[in-house]
Amino acid sequence: ARAAREARAAGTVVSLDIDNVYEGLEELLPHVDVLVSSQEFPRRLTGIDDEHAALVEMKSWLRPETVVGMTLGERGAVVYHGGVFVESPAFAVRGGCHDTTGAGDAFHAGFIYGMLRGEEIEGCLRTGCAVAALKCRALGARTSLPTNAELEDLLAHGLPLRGHS
Repeated sequence: ARAAREARAAGTVVSLDIDNVYEGLEELLPHVDVLVSSQEFPRRLTGIDDEHAALVEMKSWLRPETVVGMTLGERGAVVYHGGVFVESPAFAVRGGCHDTTGAGDAFHAGFIYGMLRGEEIEGCLRTGCAVAALKCRALGARTSLPTNAELEDLLAHGLPLRGHS
């Protein structure tokens, strides 16, 4: 929490990738600019089963400008920001999915990469979903993280998973 507070005071964007509730979380949350969690975390934090309602409740504990989202596995990802839900489907990857280990981390990295490139929330979600999908091409958490060319190709020509629009 202290590092996040000092980073924000210095003008740094503070991003939190979180899966579990832990001691001191209440002190950390007010200093977060972007919170992306696993699908289970909002329920763990709020006790609310409905994904959208849990995101709304979670957002109420943060600063109004904080971006709050969660990964949804093969359903893609959702963000709640500015009173609106923005969703992005997962991408189909040539050759199929071989390992989801690290896919959430890959999504988060892609989302932040999109932010750093100046993309709107929709673009950040698409970039995050594309990086996560490409990561799933091979075994291992980092084995198949994409090159920039691979990412741009999937963003330009990729298709959402069937049944997920």
